[in-house]
Amino acid sequence: MENTAKNQIPCCGSCEFLSVCFANKLEPEARKLWSAMKAVQRLKDGEEIYSSTQKPAGFFMVCKGRAKVFSTDAKGQQMINWIRHPGELFGHIAFFSGTAYSCNARAMGETVLSFFSEKALDNFLAANPKTYKLFLRKLAEETHILQMKLNDAAYQPAKGKVAKTLLKAVSFKSKGTSLPAIYGLKRTEIAEITGLALETVVRILAEFEKKNLIKREVKSIKILDHAALTKIANPHAGK
Repeated sequence: MENTAKNQIPCCGSCEFLSVCFANKLEPEARKLWSAMKAVQRLKDGEEIYSSTQKPAGFFMVCKGRAKVFSTDAKGQQMINWIRHPGELFGHIAFFSGTAYSCNARAMGETVLSFFSEKALDNFLAANPKTYKLFLRKLAEETHILQMKLNDAAYQPAKGKVAKTLLKAVSFKSKGTSLPAIYGLKRTEIAEITGLALETVVRILAEFEKKNLIKREVKSIKILDHAALTKIANPHAGK
């Protein structure tokens, strides 16, 4: 991995995203080693992290910003498989399976990543064998999420797909506030996440705004009625 360096960001213990971070599940001594072994890279918006067919030399964690993991078909059309937020791992599925990446990854906005090499991870796991169970649980959770995504793709109405995408993209700092906000998510990216036509996404966003569920601004989307949007995203929840 190019342009990486050690200790360019504070220790995990002082990170504002620690509560949602994989590292927060580690025991105190293991967390210190985890923080010490990472190599850090700062990327600009749209900068490539890896491309499909590359062989992983390790895996990544988002420390700041976001990472877009996506597939591209023969016509150049994109489908976003994941948007990784601070505290989340990515690239680990290909790494642990010993295969090449099946997707591409790029930074979304100014992004800081931590990279964990195969050698560093081997040393870490040798010293902290209990962590194997955490990685297994992480892989199992993501398998479950993929199953749910397949169900959504097959059965969820278009409005529900857009509503769920908006709710998942709420900024970490604005969660739980009176006006949760979404930053840096383009209409084209919503279409790529949901698998819907761009025209359909534009129409649904306009309808949501007309019903005062959201308010679109120059650099953000404000959620005005979180409860109503949640009901659209999960109409059977609580039944």
